[in-house]
Amino acid sequence: MPGTDKVLATVDGRTLLGHALAATAFCDRVVVVGPRPPDLDAPAATDLRFTRETPHFGGPVRALRAGLAAIERGEEYVTPSDDDVVLTVSADLPFVHENALRSLVGALRSREADAVFATDGAGRVQYLVGAWRRGALQRGVAAALDGVDDTMERGPSVRAALPQATATLALDDVEDVDTPEDLAAARTRAERLPDLDRARRAIRARLAPLPSRPGRPSDHSGGCLADPMVAVRPFPHFDTSAMDGWAVAGPGPWVVDDRVVVTAGAGGTTAVADGRAVRIATGAPVPVGTTVIRDEFTVRSGADLRRRPDAPTRDDARRVGEDWAVGAVLAPAGHPITPALVSTALSAGVESVLLRAAPRVDVVLSGDELSDLVDPPPGAIRDTVGPVLPQYLRWCGLNPASTRRCRDTDDDFDAALADGDADVVVIVGATGFGAADPLAGALARAGARPIVRGLACRPGGSTSVSVTPSGRLVIGLPGNPFAAVATACAILPDVARALTGGRAPRRQYGLPAQPISSSPVTRLLPATTTEDGRWRVADSVRTAHLAALVDCDALAAVSPGREPTDAVEIVPLPPR
Repeated sequence: MPGTDKVLATVDGRTLLGHALAATAFCDRVVVVGPRPPDLDAPAATDLRFTRETPHFGGPVRALRAGLAAIERGEEYVTPSDDDVVLTVSADLPFVHENALRSLVGALRSREADAVFATDGAGRVQYLVGAWRRGALQRGVAAALDGVDDTMERGPSVRAALPQATATLALDDVEDVDTPEDLAAARTRAERLPDLDRARRAIRARLAPLPSRPGRPSDHSGGCLADPMVAVRPFPHFDTSAMDGWAVAGPGPWVVDDRVVVTAGAGGTTAVADGRAVRIATGAPVPVGTTVIRDEFTVRSGADLRRRPDAPTRDDARRVGEDWAVGAVLAPAGHPITPALVSTALSAGVESVLLRAAPRVDVVLSGDELSDLVDPPPGAIRDTVGPVLPQYLRWCGLNPASTRRCRDTDDDFDAALADGDADVVVIVGATGFGAADPLAGALARAGARPIVRGLACRPGGSTSVSVTPSGRLVIGLPGNPFAAVATACAILPDVARALTGGRAPRRQYGLPAQPISSSPVTRLLPATTTEDGRWRVADSVRTAHLAALVDCDALAAVSPGREPTDAVEIVPLPPR
């Protein structure tokens, strides 16, 4: 973009430089190689300094040289190490975000490489968006500039400084702005409401996981593992009978000892002499030196016990460690803590794992018109969302901690965003951007960073997702009951998984029982299963109540541009 100061161009209300500074705010120190703008758009807590390359506009390698020197300048700088991570980020990325850059850092630390670079949506390597080992960057810059005259107007490209061991990482939102057309396209994209899939991707990409902590899996259903779950005890931890039958010693036939019956929970040891057989129950400890034959494989005559001629020769005992040994990985990091996982942890003797608990949520119901009265006064309506929304939030993987009301005033909304210690604030209503909807103003006053500002979805168009400077997530849901519940079930599972470091929820799809017409935006409609496994999807829905969900199995997310008989996404609801 010749003749312009590109980094001061604005996209989505923030300069390109401001986007880069916001994305790098997690770094210990940030150096901008370039002139300091008069109105700096940077997070307040950033350790920020400015420097210039020599000569000015002398190319990216000289800029890297100047940046490295500025990092080390200052008495407070800790003794540098060759393995320190240095991020390089060009200041022309309108959609770059912190999680993408953290991913680069994580990739460098987990690989045998000296630098990891981002690739954009077109597969192009962005050599100015990378994580380097400090020593490799210093050596590469020195080698690239060796013998280069500093009076040259423009020096070598970054490729001249590359180490031998490099890697790439595909990232969303690292497309740069090089032309006026690129800038116009970025502004158009920022103004366009995201569809449901794009909003979910933005949520998962831009929300950082909550801190992990040790805890008992049984106390944290709904959370996710932060580390793999590893068996502490083998299973079974003693030899146990898989069937009711006989514990036999040596080859048959055997003489039955009717005085002995080994049952589950029996303590001590049972000795069985060679050529003898004793009764044994399912789950009972297997006597040392014996094998187990199930009843149906044996025939008894008096005290004589034999294996049936047509029975297979096998041991019906479960031996120590047959299912897993000590140290076996039973579930990977990111796996949700389900009832099955909790039970497996108990079987494996796992008392504590590193986990992220289900995010705690404060529910705030906005609106001066809400009432709990059976017969509300004129102008008021009964609150029919507050009593049930926590159940839907639990279904989505969140942990409702409190529910309260909020009047439609700036002070009340400011307090709703600031009060409490919950990880998430869900505000119902006040999201319509109208004269009586103060959430947008409260978010602006709090300095919140928007992730989703509206959805190309009906209902749910006014939904918002933002992060305050303190890291608290603020979710604005529509005020109508159906709209609030439908939108919550469509996007909040992704919020829960992002905050707990879990895998993206698995999408379910089903064929409609009748053709469904398309529309310009995604529609969330009640859906019911039919006997042949298809889905009967409602044509429309009234959003002022939840009557449409009374006899409903799920929601259908009917996206635009599909054929009437194409499969639709099925959004699960709590079982009815």
